[in-house]
Amino acid sequence: MKKSTILTIVAVVVIAIGGGVFYATQKANHNQVDASYNDAMTSGKKAVADKDYKRASSAFEKALGIKQTDQAKAYKDQSDNMLVAITATKAGKYDRALNRVDGVIKQNAGYGVLVKQGKQLKETIEDVQDNYDHEITPIFTAAEEAESNQQYVTAVEQYQRVLDLPYINGQYYSKYKERAQKGIKRDKKAAKNNNGTAAVPYGSKSSRANKHDTGNAGKTGEGAMGNHKVHGKTVTNKQIDQLRKRVGQLGYEASSWSPQDLIDLYRNSGQNRPSKITSQDVQNYLKP
Repeated sequence: MKKSTILTIVAVVVIAIGGGVFYATQKANHNQVDASYNDAMTSGKKAVADKDYKRASSAFEKALGIKQTDQAKAYKDQSDNMLVAITATKAGKYDRALNRVDGVIKQNAGYGVLVKQGKQLKETIEDVQDNYDHEITPIFTAAEEAESNQQYVTAVEQYQRVLDLPYINGQYYSKYKERAQKGIKRDKKAAKNNNGTAAVPYGSKSSRANKHDTGNAGKTGEGAMGNHKVHGKTVTNKQIDQLRKRVGQLGYEASSWSPQDLIDLYRNSGQNRPSKITSQDVQNYLKP
């Protein structure tokens, strides 16, 4: 065999080996990239399952830095929108919160788990906004009116009503809880300075006699002595909340109705759900 032929064969073999090594190296690098990307995406999904959206956003951002995919970007955008929606809800900025959570739900190529969590969060935001509009705001309005009239004992009682709401310790109500606590502290001090005595604690005998606490309806009848049952079952706090909202929806000052008033109304209406109570039911109940 000629020397030139041998050299040609050697060259071909070297090139083949070099190409193989290059291909193997490239494949190994590609596999490593895929593994790192998948690890980051898995970490993000675990964070979503824990509802830790800050950690989820960081993980999806890491994945996006490894591979620029529509999926990683969509998941990160969803996580960021969940964070903003939660923060906005805590701040009482409900329109902004609902706008961002809609972005989670409608995200193209979005993560199904985040879509489901977004829908749940949207329901929560709507409930919080409804509670604020129909329960918390009227109470704060009554408290501020009492303050403007220097009726500090009454103002304290109204602020205490906010603290007595069954959901007030939830994460989305801390702003209003703090406002009520500050109001109580301020008005107790004002009451003491003006009258020489501290404000009457909410729930005391003299407090319950105040019309702002007990309301102006339902003072006689079956429920007057504390009958808390309707259709043979004890009315729950959740049902009382629903009754208060319904009274407000029908155009009445819901904050002036005590829980017993609401229970009596429910019983007298004959309805099987608070949402079915009508304006005529309320009018009939308020008749002497």
